[in-house]
Amino acid sequence: MLLFVRRQLAGRLLRSLALLLGLLVAVSSFVVLSATTESSRLDVLGALSRTRGAYDILVRPEGAAGAVEARQSLVRPNAVSDVYGGITTGQLARIRATGGVRVAAPIAVLGFAQTAGRATLDLADFLPKGTRGSFEITRDWTYDRGLSTVRQSSRRVYITPNPITVRRGPTVKLDGGHRRVTNRYLERLPSGGETEVCEGRHEPPTARNLHSSEEPVLCLSWAGVTHEGTGPAENDLAPTVAVFTFPASYVIAGVDPAAEAKLFGLDRALTAGRYLTPGPPRTVDRGEGYADSAELPLLRTGGSGTGLTVRTEVRRRSDGETVHRAELRTTDTLRDSAPGTLSPVGDLVAAGPVRYTTAGDGTLRPRTVPRSAELPLDGRDLWFRPLLPRTSAIERHAVHGRNVGTFDPARLPAYEAAARVPMGAYTAPGLVGADDSSRKLLGGGPLLPAVSPTGYLQQPPLMLTTLEAAGWLGRAGYLTDHQTRAPVSAVRVSVTGATGADAVSRERVRAAAESIARRTGLEVDIVLGSSPAPRTVELPAGEFGRPGLRLEEWWSKKNVVAVISEAVDRKSVVLLVLMLTVCCLFIGNATAASVRARREELGLLSAVGWSARRLFTAVLAELAVLGTAAGVLGVGVALAAAAVLDIGVSTAYALLSVPGAIAVAVLSGLLPAWRASRAAPLEALRPAVTTGRRARSVGGVGRLALVNLTRARARALLGVAASAIAAGSVTLLVAAVRTFDGALAGSLLGEVVSVRVRGTDIAAVALMALLATVAVGDVMYLNIRDRAGEFATLRATGWTDRTLARLVLTEGAVLGLAGSLAGAALAAGLTARLAPGGMTEPVLTAASGAVVAGTLLAVLGCAVPVAALRRQPTALLLARA
Repeated sequence: MLLFVRRQLAGRLLRSLALLLGLLVAVSSFVVLSATTESSRLDVLGALSRTRGAYDILVRPEGAAGAVEARQSLVRPNAVSDVYGGITTGQLARIRATGGVRVAAPIAVLGFAQTAGRATLDLADFLPKGTRGSFEITRDWTYDRGLSTVRQSSRRVYITPNPITVRRGPTVKLDGGHRRVTNRYLERLPSGGETEVCEGRHEPPTARNLHSSEEPVLCLSWAGVTHEGTGPAENDLAPTVAVFTFPASYVIAGVDPAAEAKLFGLDRALTAGRYLTPGPPRTVDRGEGYADSAELPLLRTGGSGTGLTVRTEVRRRSDGETVHRAELRTTDTLRDSAPGTLSPVGDLVAAGPVRYTTAGDGTLRPRTVPRSAELPLDGRDLWFRPLLPRTSAIERHAVHGRNVGTFDPARLPAYEAAARVPMGAYTAPGLVGADDSSRKLLGGGPLLPAVSPTGYLQQPPLMLTTLEAAGWLGRAGYLTDHQTRAPVSAVRVSVTGATGADAVSRERVRAAAESIARRTGLEVDIVLGSSPAPRTVELPAGEFGRPGLRLEEWWSKKNVVAVISEAVDRKSVVLLVLMLTVCCLFIGNATAASVRARREELGLLSAVGWSARRLFTAVLAELAVLGTAAGVLGVGVALAAAAVLDIGVSTAYALLSVPGAIAVAVLSGLLPAWRASRAAPLEALRPAVTTGRRARSVGGVGRLALVNLTRARARALLGVAASAIAAGSVTLLVAAVRTFDGALAGSLLGEVVSVRVRGTDIAAVALMALLATVAVGDVMYLNIRDRAGEFATLRATGWTDRTLARLVLTEGAVLGLAGSLAGAALAAGLTARLAPGGMTEPVLTAASGAVVAGTLLAVLGCAVPVAALRRQPTALLLARA
């Protein structure tokens, strides 16, 4: 048998060398590329395993996740800001008692605490010193980066060079225990007399009078304003400064200070004062005639981060002349107050979550809701969140916040970039434009929230108190009955032993999550390995000037790391399998041609007693010998290539090319060997002629090329399949680079993953294109050899070598075009499903380019067959025919 195999290989030396070369290139390239791919895969998975957010599991009340979250496996930004209770202290205790839970950090969102904000205008900046007169100041409050404007009633201001004394008037008690102080403003004239100016009340700004329409004339004095009995007004402002107040809202939440410090490192983000300590609020007896005051311990941020500004115009009342225009920066009492000071809290306001409709392209369209109350400034604009019914505050206690310290969310311990997702409790909001028009309208900056709790953008919890204080507010009637019974809005859980996104950590988190869900019945989300997921939000036009906007909002996609890991494995396997498939098509086609060329020889062997099994073994033995030789040579080629390219390929790994080459060769030849063993001796010895079909007249090179291809359908399909695989791979690669900036983002299930296109991918696709070109050329070479007599007849009847070459090139072009069209269309359809915009111009361009390139490469592959055609001996072939 071995002698027979050696003679067969030596007798067809060129065909044997072609098969050997094809196996050598495919197998050595596979070893090098698979080693590089595995290295890249380990780099990706290693980086993913090191990424870990602040917590692993998010526990929320049942039904807290919206329809979009549930449908698309997302978590909305600041997901706990609009959840007001729902988890009882008993359920919190069961979560903490669950096996595997390292830290369980609860957060109880209480509502929006309204405080006073202000904008200041110093008249001394533009009026001559000593000016006496009356002015009117218009105030246009702007938000949405200046796109929306709400005009407030004009404010009258009186300024004089003479000193002003404020004399206390009678106190009027209002509803709810609040009081109004009516004061008299007396200007001391140079003559020594006094005249009353600025008639009206004087009342310090509070949460209840921020947007009152009964604004008195504002009295200013170059010489100062003195309160009778108390002296000059104690503030940080000059006596020529006009103050305009507005409501500033903060989301206030109760936390467990120890758990928050352990999970987020909140105690290390302090900028002033001290950290929270557990305990209820302190009740202060303010004396007879005054309601007791409760002081909540508050840890606050340095500002609200709103996009509210005020544009002012100062006009002289005597002649209406404009003397000054300015845009003022707004601040608020919380940002201005130092640790240890008190800030009014007032009633707590709660707003529900946003509901969406989803467009066909996945764009989110927030629904508006009817206005149910009169609110100031942007509260008069569209409402996207309903106000939730609240229990009225009891009269006995007036709640103030005692600022114990300030913290900066930017100082929280940083995490890996892949783990920075918008699920942190203190992530500041801000949306950028999703298209050129919106970005231009926003001036390239982000859209920020204003002051109303009913707007689309909402602040995260930026005022923190203790869980005990939250419980006290519920018992005192400041919260709803629902919050009082179940005050906790969410619990962030860190799992023991979860060190990253590796398989072991993911399994530990999964087990803990299932146990929590079983013990509590709450909504449990595994957020380990989550990643930012951009969603386009279509905001309708507002009622105060803002046009409609398309915005990009970062949600959180759950379990992305696991999806990326699987996608990396799938991508690596698919590329390498496709490369081997093209190689197998080439080897199989060549083996089939070799069997067909030896029909007479194999028939004689069958006639003299060779069994079907022995014939089958003989054909496979030839391929096994070629595979062994290719594998041995492939070891040296792979090691040499790895050394040149600086790729880590071990000798043991390179030795895998030997069994790999044998397996590829044998598997590729199974079908041709089986067909050789099944032929009957007489059938094998019969001349290969076509019978039983009526002859058809064929005119023209193009029509003849199509007819010739249909005569050897199986062989033609092999060439088409090789071209389709190569063109499809090229389309996916180019579309990934152009559409996804080098990453294939998404999957058929809509997961957001990011699998980078690497150099190994480009090399694998290039090798596939090369093998496909060789496969098409081999198909055409075999066609020419089988139809040698026909070509000789055509040449004898007057066909020139140029015409015959055009016939061969046309057949090759048809093979390449058919395969490239099929592969590019399939790849383009897949890419369009993953691309954000569907069948975009880059996808079409990639598919079109792959079709053109595939056709040209197929034509290029016909160069060798055309050269062989010209060397055929016409006279000898005609004599044999």
